[in-house]
Amino acid sequence: MEVIGIKTPLIEPGEDLVEIILESIESEEKLRDNDVLVIASSAVSTAQKRIREIPEATPSDEAKELSRKSGLDEKFIEIILRESDEILAPSEKSILTLKDGMLRINAGVDRTNVPSGLALLVPENPELEARRLRDKLEEKTGKKLGVIISDSHVHPLRLGTTGQSLGSSGIKEALDCRNRKDLYGRKLQITFRGIGDQIAAAAQLVMGEADESIPAVIVRGAYAAFSDEPEKSLKVPPEKCVYSKFFENDE
Repeated sequence: MEVIGIKTPLIEPGEDLVEIILESIESEEKLRDNDVLVIASSAVSTAQKRIREIPEATPSDEAKELSRKSGLDEKFIEIILRESDEILAPSEKSILTLKDGMLRINAGVDRTNVPSGLALLVPENPELEARRLRDKLEEKTGKKLGVIISDSHVHPLRLGTTGQSLGSSGIKEALDCRNRKDLYGRKLQITFRGIGDQIAAAAQLVMGEADESIPAVIVRGAYAAFSDEPEKSLKVPPEKCVYSKFFENDE
């Protein structure tokens, strides 16, 4: 499998992300059938103008209380509150939230890769946006492609971030491996392969987290992503999550 970074100019709010990516791909790395294009959520959000001015936010009483508990700026927290589906718990310099059916730190609201005083929100309707981007890319290239919108994610009890799929189009995000046999002939009971997250994590090795200016990556040879198996989502409801008992509210 190949993982090929696409270095681009600085993306400005409202710009055509597909045009920028296609113009930035090196001539010898033209998109091919069954390539998966992984695009950083920050690039998608910028193109969607999903940016807020932190000084303009008016902090609520809840934001002020969470500020005291977390040490985060109360105006920044107010933006997090507006973006969150549910606040789970504050901790030092972060707030654990539910956003779009996923556990997210600060509801995905980020102050990196934007000018000072601004906050970048997660993309709006990432599944729909991934499909829109794929349709446009396929129209312009004539190739059968997959698209993943990826973001950084922190796993419980693990240091550091990995890539996570926020939304995808044209690929199988999860493959059901139940009833397949292991090396010793035992049937797997609960195993799914999170193909979307696995590809996003591979892409993030090349994307980086700082000033690399690589907001898109071509993943070539990820054949499992184009499986004929029935579609499965990576998202599971809280009551079926293996970590859910740690987030139960006793009140």
